[in-house]
Amino acid sequence: MQIGFEPKIVFLCPLCQKDVEMVYSRSEGWSADHGGCLNFSVIRKTPTIGDKEFRTPLVFIDLESDYAIREAIDGLRALAAEEADSTKRTKIEAGIRRLESKIGFAEKKIQELLEAIKGGTYGLRIVSGRSVGALVWRGEEKFFGISYGNAQNEEFGLMITSQEDEAKGFILKWIHYWDGAKLVGKKMFP
Repeated sequence: MQIGFEPKIVFLCPLCQKDVEMVYSRSEGWSADHGGCLNFSVIRKTPTIGDKEFRTPLVFIDLESDYAIREAIDGLRALAAEEADSTKRTKIEAGIRRLESKIGFAEKKIQELLEAIKGGTYGLRIVSGRSVGALVWRGEEKFFGISYGNAQNEEFGLMITSQEDEAKGFILKWIHYWDGAKLVGKKMFP
């Protein structure tokens, strides 16, 4: 990197059609200030299965499950309870309200986001919660999906299909991954 050179990626948001500018910083990585709509990730390391490396889009739309949102809210509530400075606590509480408004977003926007990834320009990064999630993207003629993290159901951790309904089912599975009871280590979580 050169002094004065700011690496960035600029593109149109597939939902609101406004400019999104993702800027790179060494401390935070790639970030975009596109509040109130979608969040995005840059994924430079392509997923591999065995020795096969898959080509993916560079920009992935982040889709947080309701469970992941509640998990973040719980963390912020604990932080707010410990915060002595009322100004900081107010900002944290505003963040909690913003997150609470996102509950149910993933389920409502699946079809629109599936349309957005069909062209191959964007992928979809599903955040299930507890460091579990999946990546979904459209390759040449097929949809690809691969899970990441400590997923319990490995048989559902991979998808290669030309059927849009199967891709939607894979997305739904990872959005609702933690809705049922899961065994993690020796402890059962509801």
